[in-house]
Amino acid sequence: MDTRKSKNKQRGNRRNRAFAVSVETAGDQIVKRMTLGGNVLATGAGTAIAVTPVSSGTVTGSTEWASFAARYQQYRVRALRVRGKAVNPVETATIVHSVLYRGDFIGSSTPGTAAQVLSDENAKEVCTCRDFEDTVTWARNPNARLWNPTTAAVPTANLFNWVCASPSTPALTTATTYYATVFEWEVEFRGSQ
Repeated sequence: MDTRKSKNKQRGNRRNRAFAVSVETAGDQIVKRMTLGGNVLATGAGTAIAVTPVSSGTVTGSTEWASFAARYQQYRVRALRVRGKAVNPVETATIVHSVLYRGDFIGSSTPGTAAQVLSDENAKEVCTCRDFEDTVTWARNPNARLWNPTTAAVPTANLFNWVCASPSTPALTTATTYYATVFEWEVEFRGSQ
């Protein structure tokens, strides 16, 4: 009889502890979508869209970053979404189309060429006349789940990244904008100040 009472008391304490933890952090932890628009993917002086990475660590350049960084002590990025809207959806005599390779990578091992972007196991491709939307998450990099101070850059080992590039053959039109892009980060903050 005493043993049952003791076990029931232990179970009750575990439940109360778990509830207390969730109550303590419920108001202290938030998830916020952060954005950065006004970006483009263009050929510049060449005939290809150069290797272009977007990092989970570049969230500090988002429109909403300063406001939330001032209110919280720590953060971590859970996901990164890149949306591209084709600026020239129709091929014309002056605008030719090719393919855009898209993929992801962790840390600082940025692919150096379009072929390296394509060789990634998560690589996708789209005609440069079509829109795209990609989401990468911290699933490939367990270190990305670690908390970072809002006053410091995310350590390289904790990064996950999206990347794109087009091959040089077939060639795109020189000095042409192919995409207007929007970057979105899903960010978790904690430790309100």
